[in-house]
Amino acid sequence: MKRFLPYSRQNIDKNDIKSVVQVLKSDFITQGPNIDKFEKEFAKYVGSKYTVCCATGTAALHLACLALGINSKSNVITTSITFVASANCAEFLGANINFTDIDEETHCMSVIDLEKKLKRQKIDLVIPVHLAGHSTDMKKIYQLKKKYKFKIIEDSCHALGGKYNGYKIGSCKFSDISTFSFHPVKPITSGEGGMITTNSKKIYEKLKLLRTHGIQKNPGYFTNKKLAFDRSYLPNKWYYEMSHLGYNYRLTDIQAALGLSQLSKLDKYTRKRNEIAKYYLKKLKTNKFITLPTTQKGVNHSYHLFTILIDFDKIKKTKNQVMNELASYNIGSQVLYIPIYYQPYYKKKYNYKPDDFPNSSKYYKEALSIPIFYGLKRTEQNFIIKKINKIIQY
Repeated sequence: MKRFLPYSRQNIDKNDIKSVVQVLKSDFITQGPNIDKFEKEFAKYVGSKYTVCCATGTAALHLACLALGINSKSNVITTSITFVASANCAEFLGANINFTDIDEETHCMSVIDLEKKLKRQKIDLVIPVHLAGHSTDMKKIYQLKKKYKFKIIEDSCHALGGKYNGYKIGSCKFSDISTFSFHPVKPITSGEGGMITTNSKKIYEKLKLLRTHGIQKNPGYFTNKKLAFDRSYLPNKWYYEMSHLGYNYRLTDIQAALGLSQLSKLDKYTRKRNEIAKYYLKKLKTNKFITLPTTQKGVNHSYHLFTILIDFDKIKKTKNQVMNELASYNIGSQVLYIPIYYQPYYKKKYNYKPDDFPNSSKYYKEALSIPIFYGLKRTEQNFIIKKINKIIQY
């Protein structure tokens, strides 16, 4: 194989490049018209009332926690198999972090384990993660919300383009907020970037304020009237007020233009990823040492990742050996993710035990993500399948 095939990558075409060049030639490269356009088109696509774009997926999670009032007295729970940002966003605010085990089949948050922990402790915020592009069982979590009175932020960074119970991920049908990432390996990219969706006007207005240093430019909200207005009670053109402690989490117009261009191709990207996944499922199902991903009823998978589970004990190889053998054929692979309770920071602070999360620990032992991206050719996929079946055998 001539080119290296990573587990995922961006797809940039001439229209994407053209959209960025147009912004570079315009008067606005930071805060310009493409930001508003991107937000409106994104809201239209996912079916939410409001959207706020921001610097990264992590920034989106952090802003979401801030908007919901998470603080040092809050208890927050997320899944143990996710990128550290899903927990860090609440840790930034001094909240107490808890983890659930994962569902054995979907590898998303275990609703059964979540309810066990809700019975033991008051939880203020639940952050389910739609791992690999498969939605968590949001209806069941929403039912628990009514009973136990907590807020929900969907970490949807893997799942843009997918659906749950007929609703697009990001519609916030079963949550307060949904967050997305536009990192290059995600379903669409803006280089770096994030998006937050909600159906609450109150949350939306707070998000916009916190995204830009907590600075208010709407005269209707000014508190210092003497400084804000001239003698004729017209607002002073230069005036602004910092009403909250906020952050510089803005997206640039350059990034928004790229994101907007990519969004127009999202359905095409999602169809291609599903085609690739379907072919893997067909061609790898006879390998008795591999467990393939499944899709639950009512879920439209976006297949950000294609993760297989391998019985390394039976093939008498380590995960690292298999990854290195694949790499020798220019085939990339990745482990997504190391359980957060293994990370030194969380292990030292909370002293979580791997035995508390048996499904997560088993998943980590066996999981390996293999290449899936829009530009993957069928000949390349056949090559990957051939080498996987050669390497993963007794």
